[in-house]
Amino acid sequence: MISVFTNSWALLFGMMLLMVGNGLHGTLLGVRGEIEQFTTFQMSIVMSAYFVGFLGASRMAPEMIRRVGHVRVFAALASFISAVLVLFPLIANPWIWAVGRLIIGFCFCGVYVTAESWLNNAATNENRGQSLSLYMIIQMLGLVVGQGLLILADPGGYVLFIVISILVSLSFAPILLSITPTPAFETTNPMQLKKLVLTSPLGCVGMFLLGGGLFSTIWHGFCFWCRDIT
Repeated sequence: MISVFTNSWALLFGMMLLMVGNGLHGTLLGVRGEIEQFTTFQMSIVMSAYFVGFLGASRMAPEMIRRVGHVRVFAALASFISAVLVLFPLIANPWIWAVGRLIIGFCFCGVYVTAESWLNNAATNENRGQSLSLYMIIQMLGLVVGQGLLILADPGGYVLFIVISILVSLSFAPILLSITPTPAFETTNPMQLKKLVLTSPLGCVGMFLLGGGLFSTIWHGFCFWCRDIT
């Protein structure tokens, strides 16, 4: 485990900062939306837009990495996240927020693909499980810490959004300054859905149940919206 951290500390530290910002931003938007008096339906669209962008990036991120490399993709996408976060308190409009969340979802997915392919390339068959376990621990720890930062300032102001932007901006500094070589990214062949299900049936069921939360959020928002107008 120590050797894994030594070889990938820059990537893991950068992801830690990024996940702290991600954990805070999701909770903060929900609270700020209530302060701005957005309806439940509007907030359901805002929060769900993240996953629409996430889905789009899952197809495009590998091609971006192949063209310009891991470090450039990570830095560029993190920069977009930082910029969009600052715009949320400036424009209190649910549809603008939905577009912003879509962009952030796209960028976070691209960052995940970049980080995980980088980490997977750096790992060996002997320590791959340890590498992914440490990566997931860092992710969850960052999300938990991010929730706690909500009490640092008034969610109706600008401070918390600026804090998140700073954390995201700092996340790619250790990666850009690291001397660890980045992996070459080879073209990958897409896996058919049937083969994926046969290869990992339990994983597919878990992903389906987890992803069902997106449709549940939209449906509940629609129901509340219908109740409000009747």
